[in-house]
Amino acid sequence: MRRGNWRTVVAVFAAVLLPLPVLLLLWGLLRPEMPAHAPPGVRISPMLTQEQRSQLATYGQRCGPEKVKCEPPLGCLFDVRFPRSTCVDSECLTDAQCQGGEVCRSLATWPEGPQVRRCIPIGPRQEGEACVELPRDKRNSCAPEWLCSGREHAWCARPCHPGDSQECPEGFFCADTVPQPACLPTCETRGCPSGQQCISFEEGASVCAQVYGPQCQQTPCPGGLKCDVAYEPPYPGKVWMECVEECGEGHPPCGAGKVCDGWHCLPACDPHGPPDACGEGYHCNRSLERGPFSCQPLYWNWTLGI
Repeated sequence: MRRGNWRTVVAVFAAVLLPLPVLLLLWGLLRPEMPAHAPPGVRISPMLTQEQRSQLATYGQRCGPEKVKCEPPLGCLFDVRFPRSTCVDSECLTDAQCQGGEVCRSLATWPEGPQVRRCIPIGPRQEGEACVELPRDKRNSCAPEWLCSGREHAWCARPCHPGDSQECPEGFFCADTVPQPACLPTCETRGCPSGQQCISFEEGASVCAQVYGPQCQQTPCPGGLKCDVAYEPPYPGKVWMECVEECGEGHPPCGAGKVCDGWHCLPACDPHGPPDACGEGYHCNRSLERGPFSCQPLYWNWTLGI
């Protein structure tokens, strides 16, 4: 090769290679950062800057059915603390980006949008216990080794792969749930201790619990009323069942001996009467300062502070 041609090749080669560090640096700065442990194929909303958020018309807007549809890469996240659904991005990607006593967790968005990561307080709830994904009170959060998983009812659980039952301990099964497949509790085959019953929930989950109220999973509610089952984090091993009789605007008035409280017809009670007049698991209280007194399940005490 001639000397002139060799110098030309070297110059071209250097011109190609020299910008590479700059390009690599720009790629590292511009590409959306993703958590290293994100499940394969799962979309995660990135952390956006204030400038990037300001360029998205739907950022911070209410979203959901018959409302705004979030622009990519935002997710429509329901926050039970407020409660409302809003178009948001992730606020963290790793635990190190959260405050002390918090962990970074992925949350499902509507309708099957990208998962949004949020800083969640570390709580005391153990595997198989009920939890709240975005709690106000850390007492309703999982211990750091567990995820809060489930569609209708959420449980502290370990991740798994659907079809691989060996990943879950005894008394659990792998459910294809949100925000990712997880080991949910089941008591269908092992039975329950004396005084407790095996109560069924969505996605095949079931737990042993003492039942307060009518056992409407065994005896269907009269008149086509819905059987509601409440299993709340502060009360592990206890469930409240109710044949929901709705009241308020658009519904008939409650029958004799009942009052409309919290859009449900509940037994009326006297706050100055015997403390056990409402029965075990219930107390005489009212939801509004000027509302009627009714026999309310104990878990109503904490639902406004979840």
